[in-house]
Amino acid sequence: MDIKSKNKNVYIMVLIICVYMFALSALSIKDIINNRNYLGAEPYFNSSDFKNELVVYFNNIKALNGIYKDYSQKSDDEKVTNEELISSKTLYDSNLKNSEEEIKNKYTNDIVVAEKEGNTQAVKRLTEGKDSELNQLKKENTKTVEDMKKEIASYKTKDYENIKSAVKEKSLIKYYIENKTNNVIDTNIVNVSDIDLYVKNNALYSKKFPEQSINNNDGMASINQEVGIGGQAYFIIPKDMDQNNYIYSNYIYYNSVAQRIIKEAIIGAVSFIIGFIMLIYVLKKDYMEMCFIGNPNKKYYNIPLDIWTFIFVIFSLVINSYINRVGFFSKPYNFHQIYMLTIIAFYIYFFILSVRVGANLIKDKEKLRAEVKNCVFNKFSRFMKESPITQSTKFKVRGIIILTLLCGVSILGAFIALVSGSFFVIIPTVYVLCYLVFITIYSFKGISVFGGILKGTEQIVSGNLNYTIEESGKGDFFKLAHNINNMKVGFKKSLENEIKSERLKSELITSVSHDLKTPLTSIINYVDLLKKEGLSKEESQGYIDVLDRKSQRLKILIEDLFEASKMASGAVELHTEKVDVTALLSQSLAELEEKINNSSLIFKLKSPSEKVYANLDGKRTWRVFENLINNILKYSLPKTRVYIELIEKDSKIIITMKNISSYEMDFDNEEIFERFIRGDKSRNTEGSGLGLSIAKSILELQGGTLSIEIDGDLFKAKVTIPSFPK
Repeated sequence: MDIKSKNKNVYIMVLIICVYMFALSALSIKDIINNRNYLGAEPYFNSSDFKNELVVYFNNIKALNGIYKDYSQKSDDEKVTNEELISSKTLYDSNLKNSEEEIKNKYTNDIVVAEKEGNTQAVKRLTEGKDSELNQLKKENTKTVEDMKKEIASYKTKDYENIKSAVKEKSLIKYYIENKTNNVIDTNIVNVSDIDLYVKNNALYSKKFPEQSINNNDGMASINQEVGIGGQAYFIIPKDMDQNNYIYSNYIYYNSVAQRIIKEAIIGAVSFIIGFIMLIYVLKKDYMEMCFIGNPNKKYYNIPLDIWTFIFVIFSLVINSYINRVGFFSKPYNFHQIYMLTIIAFYIYFFILSVRVGANLIKDKEKLRAEVKNCVFNKFSRFMKESPITQSTKFKVRGIIILTLLCGVSILGAFIALVSGSFFVIIPTVYVLCYLVFITIYSFKGISVFGGILKGTEQIVSGNLNYTIEESGKGDFFKLAHNINNMKVGFKKSLENEIKSERLKSELITSVSHDLKTPLTSIINYVDLLKKEGLSKEESQGYIDVLDRKSQRLKILIEDLFEASKMASGAVELHTEKVDVTALLSQSLAELEEKINNSSLIFKLKSPSEKVYANLDGKRTWRVFENLINNILKYSLPKTRVYIELIEKDSKIIITMKNISSYEMDFDNEEIFERFIRGDKSRNTEGSGLGLSIAKSILELQGGTLSIEIDGDLFKAKVTIPSFPK
């Protein structure tokens, strides 16, 4: 027993050393990756920091030889160009104008309100305040062109002195630029005859341009391009430079980091090899002697696979962020480094354990299938699938569970970050606070919505059909409220339709009786008159003419009644063909020309010159046009214009007829389509009240529509028909 206990302790010690070695190797690898830019020859001079420094330095040289060439010899007037002066004045004027607009806008709304209220004192006070601020602004902004010129010259002089000092006088970088085209040499090196020899004897580092292999994405590509084919440039860091300057400090720092990384690479490699050898030694031992890592009977094997995977992923992300945020390889060494190493070592142990668990599951397929089946996600999915709740609620339940799990993980992450003193603690803490706020608001909102639905159902049950439940948010509560409202609206509409149906039946009987009785009574009366003796031929003929008109009127009423009945039952056979709608409309107007000429109305037709085709029943469509035109002739104000327009747009033919009504139109747009409803409610004009209803039915049977728009006394009928495919 003592030997077994001793062996177990040895294995535990070996495992601890193993994970610490892997932790040290992981920290070194991560640090090498993060600082890989410090590796290679001349790390500082090849860094982006130095390249940017060189580009700025070269741009300063360009400025001295360009915009600041012979600057010290120029007068103040010559130092400022017209372009600079114009640009400065434009900017100054623009700023002044913007300031004036801000002052005006500040008072405008208040002045307008005061004027509307008739408050003359307030208008006067606000106007005086605005004028005072504008005058003060003008007093403070009296800068002249000469003032601007002096400001520009002063700024340029300071800039020139700074650049000159940086390039010529206090420069840490030596340069030698030769333009072979005009044999001009620009340099800040004193008494140099052979630049290559100077570089060889004095340069700690040098860079020559143009360079053939330079990358276009490199910051120094601009220097390469400026130097061009016809010249060359040298930039030199001298050996004897002042060691207190920032370039030398950066040079020493980059080299020290590079040396440290090389040492870290050696430490990391040795640590990994030691850890790997120890891991092989540990894994070869019997499971019973290593129950702390390989025994399948341990409790951690009962953790659901998806929870284990989730913890592993979160733990990995936390450790990765932790390694990126801390610095391990630094002096002086202290306890915090041991603490950091322990955290990483614990993760390495967890990683080895996870791999071990995964390997055991891969070997035992039955165990793997059982673990997958017993995952929390699968159990939850089965529950959600078998549950009677709706998909929306299921989705919300899943979301809340996921957010709650993340909240737990965030609390764990915040605790780890807080213990380690990491800045990372802010992110999980913010998440937990947001989660608590969200859950609180969501719960109260759900309770409020449910209470509103409950109150609404009580109102509806009590007979208040005008009560509407507020439909707020989305999801099942929204659907429930929406469905209850729809049920209420449907019931209310059904009740209204029933009442309306009874009213229409009564009106139908009254209207039909009135419209049939009027011509029938006239016929009976005039027949009685004809029966009398002693009538002259002229009187008899007059009575016969009246009888003819009344019988024709009665015939039209009966025909319209049958037509409306056929349309309502759908027992209509259409004979559709390709019809020129423009010609059909013109034909309708031509056949009614006598009625139009007898009226005092002026018809204006606007239609395209080319033919416009549609797939229609020409005879019945002509009936539509006839009914609409007859309506215009019956109900239009005398001596007014009637506008008829035909256009083709978006694969549709639109015919618009507009006229001025001779009576007040105090009815609803849709009401006019009801059978036996007439615009002339006194029913003094001829008409059955079926014309528009028949026209609308004919168009709808052919895939078209008829709509009515009323604007004051303007009556507008709009016919829409699908055009024939081209």
